[in-house]
Amino acid sequence: MLDIHDRLYGRDAPLILGIPAYTFFVVLGITAGLAYYFADLKRRGQVGEGAVKIVFSALVCGAIGSKIPLVFEGRGWVEVLYGKSIVGGLVGGMFGVAVIKKIAGIKLKLGNTIAPSIALGMAIGRFGCFFNGCCYGKAASWGCDFGDGLSRLPTQLFEAAFHAAAFALLVCFGNRAKTAGILFKLYLLAYFAFRFPTEFIRENAVVWAGMTIYQIICALGLVYIALVLWKGEINGRKQQQYGQK
Repeated sequence: MLDIHDRLYGRDAPLILGIPAYTFFVVLGITAGLAYYFADLKRRGQVGEGAVKIVFSALVCGAIGSKIPLVFEGRGWVEVLYGKSIVGGLVGGMFGVAVIKKIAGIKLKLGNTIAPSIALGMAIGRFGCFFNGCCYGKAASWGCDFGDGLSRLPTQLFEAAFHAAAFALLVCFGNRAKTAGILFKLYLLAYFAFRFPTEFIRENAVVWAGMTIYQIICALGLVYIALVLWKGEINGRKQQQYGQK
């Protein structure tokens, strides 16, 4: 059922090992992301009940959050039920983790491990969108035919490249990050900044002020993350001042 997704003219997705390509790559991406998450936690000696609760909450709330933008787009209940949005999923997962940490009193800050895990999963999962013929770009003089006879920009591959590059950078700087959890915030900041302009070359409905629901969420997300980082910087400076005194 993971392969029921937005396609042009009901185009059938190709099969990989007898499995619809969308399902294959989404499951592969989730599996790879979880494998990296627990492997990195084991390396850091942070595997425990709290880490499991965090990733479980991220997956569940991310799945719920991924439906919300589709509702604002006015999609039918079938599309909302089976469709997914990365932007909504990231926001839902972020708030889901914050809630479970508050409820369970979890003090762990695992953003430096979560960020590359998500980036890896997204980089792989977007290939499912490409082969499935969903999440496509606007018609252009070059690109791929996703089922309607037009050359369209392969925005799925643009996103896959972004997340692959983000994964490489996050892994590279993972051990150098001095602030616990900072990499997840920076990853979200970078993705929102990337996704906002790419919406102009994607086929998504405009809902308000010339923007798609994804651009609105990205704009709000950029402001929110910037405020969180600014607040963290201010608190850090205060702690340094008190420490010096």
